Amino acid sequence: MRLPPLNAVRVFEAAGRLNSFSRAAAELHVTPGAVSRQIAKLEAFLGVALFQRGAAEMRLTEAGARYLPVVRDALERLRDGTQALASGGQDTLHIWGSRFFIRLWLLPRLPGFQALHPGLPVRITTALPEDEPPADMDVAIGPDRPALAGLRSHKLLDRVVVPVCSPDYLRHAAALRQPQDLAHHALLQTPRDADDWQSWYALTGAPPVRLPRPITFTSTDVAYSAALDGIGIALGRQGFIEADLQAGRLVQPFTVALPSRGAFHLMIRDAEPLPARIVAFRDWILAQLDSPAPSR
Repeated sequence: MRLPPLNAVRVFEAAGRLNSFSRAAAELHVTPGAVSRQIAKLEAFLGVALFQRGAAEMRLTEAGARYLPVVRDALERLRDGTQALASGGQDTLHIWGSRFFIRLWLLPRLPGFQALHPGLPVRITTALPEDEPPADMDVAIGPDRPALAGLRSHKLLDRVVVPVCSPDYLRHAAALRQPQDLAHHALLQTPRDADDWQSWYALTGAPPVRLPRPITFTSTDVAYSAALDGIGIALGRQGFIEADLQAGRLVQPFTVALPSRGAFHLMIRDAEPLPARIVAFRDWILAQLDSPAPSR
């Protein structure tokens, strides 16, 4: 098997993720020159340019942009496999699933699970919606994933969305008193929910207007972060936005809610008997569905 130079691959991942040789050098505790040499070594091995270098900026080439998620996935799998082996593997609860669900729903509640099971090591791997569950996961959480072969499915949350934005955005944006005012605002979305703004607006019964072309992000959590940062208005999922609403980080300018596709499911191996760690997590997370999110 002809593998690329692994140190150069690690340097490329950092430079591509941070979009900067100097920031990658700081993260890896090397000089920018060392980063540049490792990137050149990898480019020579592959026979393609991975970065376009200019006087004022550096950015990934088309080939580099295709290669970066491959490298990132491989390094994450190597890291996770190493951690699992070091911690005893089968004694660790491996939670795999949606980055959005894990960041906004699971992590605020996870201390409660750890308090109930203080001796249980937990390993969390985030994934994109189209990714397939890995063989070594204990439980998987994802949208629109009814029972797959060999997996038992439990529905967690339906997808119901409402407009949300930061108070700071409203202070500096055009007036937003009725739905048709959205024609003068920045709307945020992802490719998976490209029709939701039109569907939500139709549900309000407001007079027809031409909504602006939304700003599209590759992932839901990035679109949500953009709303928190005051970039525009996003359609936030009920069940995920409550803590930020309560803390005043977000406001809800309209109460109309749009039921949409994309329920989240908990998936576990269809085996009997289930290991105690999986039973403990399954029972805990299903019990949490009726509990409010802890404040952050």
